[in-house]
Amino acid sequence: MPMPVSSPAAVNTVRACDSTATADDWTAFFSENRPLALLKETKHKIEVQADVHSTAFLRWLFRATNKASQIRLRVTYSEGYELEPRSYPFFRSKADRLDAAAGHIVGPYDDVTFDLPEAQGVHYEPFWFRTFRLLQVEITVGSEPVSLLAFEATQVNYPLAVKANWCEPSDAHSERIWEVSIRTMRNCMFDGYSDCPFYEQLQ
Repeated sequence: MPMPVSSPAAVNTVRACDSTATADDWTAFFSENRPLALLKETKHKIEVQADVHSTAFLRWLFRATNKASQIRLRVTYSEGYELEPRSYPFFRSKADRLDAAAGHIVGPYDDVTFDLPEAQGVHYEPFWFRTFRLLQVEITVGSEPVSLLAFEATQVNYPLAVKANWCEPSDAHSERIWEVSIRTMRNCMFDGYSDCPFYEQLQ
């Protein structure tokens, strides 16, 4: 069985920002891994969009700035902005999945609290990959300021050798449809084949 292939997943478009740091600061953090200072006893809520729907392993790096502190990190994963669900998690209502004004982020989440020892970086990485187009990131800082140093999203899939292409001159969307189809297949391929990784992770 061949080894999986991996590549960076671009997650750097800030769609909403409720934070003492500016949206530009958060954009620089996600797009350039520029460290971000988070003041003590503050709460931050960010919505960030990936370039495409991704199945990626995520990794966060925090460090206490001066003295030991604590972080609560909650990350909600969604395919897109959704309308109010008829019945969560299975009967969902969706329209334009990138319309932040009409929808909100609904989905599975990680919710962890961990201590940050003085002068020591602490990584958080979920055991399994996460499926998303949008992330809602909520951070609550403890009694001392902390630095958010890095974020990584690594797409990992079974290798897919694409041996064809499709471009219909009379259809301006044919190449985009082909790209989405290949990406959908790739996102479903791991050590086994998953019909829909987002909904299977809801079970």
